[in-house]
Amino acid sequence: MKADELKPFHYKTFTLEEMRNYFHQKPESVKVQLFRLCKNKKLIRLKQNLYTFPDFHPNVFMIGQQMVSPSYYSLESVLSWNGIIPEGTATYTLITSKKTQQYRNEFGTFSYRHLSPDFFFGVEQRKDGAWMATSEKALLDYLYLNSRKFKADFTCWQAERFDELSGLHWKQMKKWAPKYGMKKCNI
Repeated sequence: MKADELKPFHYKTFTLEEMRNYFHQKPESVKVQLFRLCKNKKLIRLKQNLYTFPDFHPNVFMIGQQMVSPSYYSLESVLSWNGIIPEGTATYTLITSKKTQQYRNEFGTFSYRHLSPDFFFGVEQRKDGAWMATSEKALLDYLYLNSRKFKADFTCWQAERFDELSGLHWKQMKKWAPKYGMKKCNI
């Protein structure tokens, strides 16, 4: 298999299984060939059994969701992008109903945190097709997943350096809070 034989896969991400079905070869043979193409920089390995081309620059948001599905962007990524926390994030953070995991590739570091499918609400689809939590949902996800470190102590909250909380829709947060087991949402 040569890189130019992969033209049908050029403008997308693809799996080992798709390659095996297309070329009608044994999985071991396809794995070896894909390994060689990655070693020679003809392909990029996004994670085990998921690949793309180096000259194809897919939307990083879609890559994150293709690597682990179902998933949506939340937590520190959304909080940073929406000005809720002042720091930028070097890692793309997503919520998934699958196990907690992390991947690094040429497009960045993608960290996936597990939540039950019951928590898959409060997300919006972007124009590019990626799913992103609202600011309110991202903050509730963050508080829920980090609840052990929060105490009834102002210095603990001050250390988090939350900004721009006035723009949040508190009524919506109070409606969602019981789904997380939070009886009161007096943030």
